[in-house]
Amino acid sequence: MSWISLGRVILAIAVIGLLFLLGKLLLVLFLSTLLALALNQVVGWVGRWGWPRWAGIGVALLIVLAFVALLGLLIPGLAGQAGKLVAHLPDVQKQVVTQLPGSGPLPEIANKLLQSASFSDPDAVIGKFVTGAAVALEVVSQFLVMLVIAVYLLVDGSRIFQWLLAFLPRAQRSKFREASPKIAQVVSRFIVGQFICSTLAGTYAFVVLSCLHVPNAILLALVAAIFDILPILGFFLFIIPAVGMAFTVSPVVAGAVAALYGAYHLMEAYFIVPKVYGEQLKLSTLTVLLSCLAGWLLGGPVGAVAILPVVASYPVVEKIWLEPWLQSDTVAKHEKMENESSAGEDA
Repeated sequence: MSWISLGRVILAIAVIGLLFLLGKLLLVLFLSTLLALALNQVVGWVGRWGWPRWAGIGVALLIVLAFVALLGLLIPGLAGQAGKLVAHLPDVQKQVVTQLPGSGPLPEIANKLLQSASFSDPDAVIGKFVTGAAVALEVVSQFLVMLVIAVYLLVDGSRIFQWLLAFLPRAQRSKFREASPKIAQVVSRFIVGQFICSTLAGTYAFVVLSCLHVPNAILLALVAAIFDILPILGFFLFIIPAVGMAFTVSPVVAGAVAALYGAYHLMEAYFIVPKVYGEQLKLSTLTVLLSCLAGWLLGGPVGAVAILPVVASYPVVEKIWLEPWLQSDTVAKHEKMENESSAGEDA
């Protein structure tokens, strides 16, 4: 091996190691870019009314500030509810156990779970609460940093893109110029669509739990909004704590919560998601599920969410970069299938 080849290998290893060390920073930049593309939808919407771009950026900044203010108002209440829940967890445990039937597989499983150290040992519960609070604080801090970076990308994103484009070979620059607005549109629609789904899920959960007088309704509604980001799997992650807390009221209330949550899950799967993701991203349910599983294996919960806009951008990549390497009619057949699928959904 020549010294030049050896130097290239060493340089490649150094670059890979650097990327590994900067993995968290790159993830923050990636998520900030997604947020910036979503805010750019607001700028475009304001621009369609004939307003200048600076006015659209101003509206986007107002939305960001309003969201931060809402977050600041919710955090103390959520922390208070979480603290009360931890303090009264033994009482909650006893209430749930007394509401369960005397025999059967379900009561046995519930008793074993509730009598484990995770629920019955106060020190273990407090330790996990402190750890969870620290993680939550770190997540909120990173989210605020992402918002700041997203605002900078929104203001100066076009110039940054042109600066990075200059590093590419001349033959690829035109393709990236053609693909970038289409991919940006897909990604921004994904973010907006997911925000709609999560908001609807959280609002529905809060209304149901409040009407049934289930404790910690705000906290459980936030859990529903967050886990709704994960398709299919998220439903089971937010229904279990809601039903468990409803058992402290009565088994009837717990059954009502389970039934109403299940009804919403069906409505979301067969009406809301097809309207949001079907029209915005044109992804089938199976594609969404497999993509989320692959993303989870690669990058955990964040990877499960972030992979969806990447997968949805495939038709753009196929048409611009892969078409010369595929059969001559492959792209045309895929476009025809997408059009037929959209026509079927509209019908």
